[in-house]
Amino acid sequence: MNREDNGLELTAPSAESVGRLDRALDGLLHFRDDMLDPIRPFLDGEAFFPLAKAFDAYLAGLSTEAEPVAAKRRAFAGFRRQAARHRLPERERRHLNAAWRLLTGDLSGTARELAGISQRFPQDVLALAVGHQVDFLLGDAVTLRDRVGAVLPTWPRDDPRYPSLLGMYAFGLEESGHWEYAEDLGMEAADLDAEAVWAIHAVAHVHEMRARFDRGAEWLTARRRAWDTANRLRGHLSWHNGLYLLEAGDVDAVLLLYDRTLRPGIAGNAAQDLVNGSSLLWRLHLEGVDVGERFVPQARAWSPLVHEAWCAFNDMHAVMCHVGSGDLRAAAALIADREAYVRDGPAGLDNVAVTAELGLPVTRAFLAFGRGAHDEVLELLYPIRRDLRRCGGSHAQRDVIHQTLIESAVRAGRLDAARVLIGERLAIRPDSPFTWRWHARAALADGDPERAAQARRRAEDLAARFGSTSATGEGIG
Repeated sequence: MNREDNGLELTAPSAESVGRLDRALDGLLHFRDDMLDPIRPFLDGEAFFPLAKAFDAYLAGLSTEAEPVAAKRRAFAGFRRQAARHRLPERERRHLNAAWRLLTGDLSGTARELAGISQRFPQDVLALAVGHQVDFLLGDAVTLRDRVGAVLPTWPRDDPRYPSLLGMYAFGLEESGHWEYAEDLGMEAADLDAEAVWAIHAVAHVHEMRARFDRGAEWLTARRRAWDTANRLRGHLSWHNGLYLLEAGDVDAVLLLYDRTLRPGIAGNAAQDLVNGSSLLWRLHLEGVDVGERFVPQARAWSPLVHEAWCAFNDMHAVMCHVGSGDLRAAAALIADREAYVRDGPAGLDNVAVTAELGLPVTRAFLAFGRGAHDEVLELLYPIRRDLRRCGGSHAQRDVIHQTLIESAVRAGRLDAARVLIGERLAIRPDSPFTWRWHARAALADGDPERAAQARRRAEDLAARFGSTSATGEGIG
């Protein structure tokens, strides 16, 4: 019987193949683009390597795209039949079961199965890393935190993978609202392992949640050599830079960043790449910025990825791009398809329920925004605004929906609702010039020019904290 670096037994063709799996796991923890390369020789051949097959299946399932999931599901079904003829150890059997659940869209079942593996085998880094990402897709901030926190005491601090786990825990802390602790642990993890990009990402989220856009930009600039490389978080961390620039009101720099790093073809055309650029463009759209034809290639890139219902979070971003490009007919067609999916789709899947309860109201709200029906946006989004976590993603990613709600409340003259929404936001982000600008508009609409002027000055004073390097385009990425 072979053993991984963490001492756990596994079924593998050779000791050399085990070393390859360990390198792939390190790539997974560091989000490297080539994480599958070490085990690729064992994925299509006759070698019997259950954890390598599970690893490959997990990555397809985490893609959030229906087509690669369906292709992998067909191939993995054959491997499961082959594996059933073997007496596999408990851990490997459970991984194959968890991977199958993920490929069939049972995110909740996947999360439970992986939690069971971690409870029995706390050193199993594959179960921890994949479980953490599934918790993220479910929007389950508490489990995102506690899945990793429960095993951290069993890991020695000198283990080379410990910083990656610490970074995962830091992100769970951030999403759970423990911002100071998250920042401390994220910085510690990045100091222990300069390539711990998930830890860098966790600290970037802390700065976003606190509207500390100046410190966030400084943090990403200082760590650029670690994240601005061949890893799957590169585009997402560029997106965070874009949020900091937008908070500061530097629209020209945001557009420059988008063109250099986030447009389709540059950032890639995978769903997780398109989410970044789509969201940033929509935020600019909410601000009344003319983004030219930039929405059009985004919408075109989304079309084949949302041809089949699979991920409500992706649907939301596809619809916002159709609306942003002016193609309201395409947006309406996608919504109608999802209405049929909810009516006729397989019962019990996470995405069916999320689409029905959140995906459809949000996409309908984006379409209503495009039609100028801002009262309708308010009616659709206001009642569900505290349930949006269930559509997955992070607080920062879901914030685009909250921003749409606030913008519509202001435009519709629904000032009581606008006051509540802006107040909720300022209570968390008192140093947000973005929110103070909203406050100024709402105050002016409410017939209080003095309060509006005070809010504008507050926004200007806060935005002035941002350095001048962004305006020249230096260091943008």
